[in-house]
Amino acid sequence: MIALGLDTTGAWCTAALVDEHKIMAQISKKIGRGHAERLAPMVNELLSKAGVTPNQIDRIAVCSGPGSFTGLRVALAFAKSFALPRKIPVTGFSALELMAMEADPKKDRRVLSLMDVRRGELCWALYENGSEVIAPKTQAIDGAITDIKTLEYDMIVGNGAGLIGATSDIDHVSGSVLADAALSYTPHERPVIPVYSRPPDAKLPGGKSL
Repeated sequence: MIALGLDTTGAWCTAALVDEHKIMAQISKKIGRGHAERLAPMVNELLSKAGVTPNQIDRIAVCSGPGSFTGLRVALAFAKSFALPRKIPVTGFSALELMAMEADPKKDRRVLSLMDVRRGELCWALYENGSEVIAPKTQAIDGAITDIKTLEYDMIVGNGAGLIGATSDIDHVSGSVLADAALSYTPHERPVIPVYSRPPDAKLPGGKSL
């Protein structure tokens, strides 16, 4: 079973293919902006490298945030347009969970996952043995530090580590970990639910967010 993983939630544009939990090919570039223009060519390059046709893909996984409205929508829209005509199941995973998965493949540790969502805020969650212990929450940095000081954990991951005076070798989502996760969970277990780092600026009539 072949799975495609896509992430456009942050500075990195990432795509990866795995087959039965083995990496076939992956591309990850730190581009800052321009994900909409880069993702489709990246996926085409990925398929070519792996010698895979679109119709051979069985699952798609997207990183569902936290991230910007624009960034999240790039991968989500691409996944939908790619999957719908081929009837490919699509799953969604948070960046916080994915980084914890990469750090704790044996699922036997407590992992604190943090993301810098800017404007003086930190989004974080705690995982133990592969399960969520504290759900993702976004707080002002000082408030997050106060709460985190009360916790016990074995390791820290994410680009928010520096905001609490720590370091981490894992600061963004691995495309292969994302694609691999699609083979372990069903869309029912991991539906695609976008998690925005903050409400989108664009509003519908009546003040509702898009």
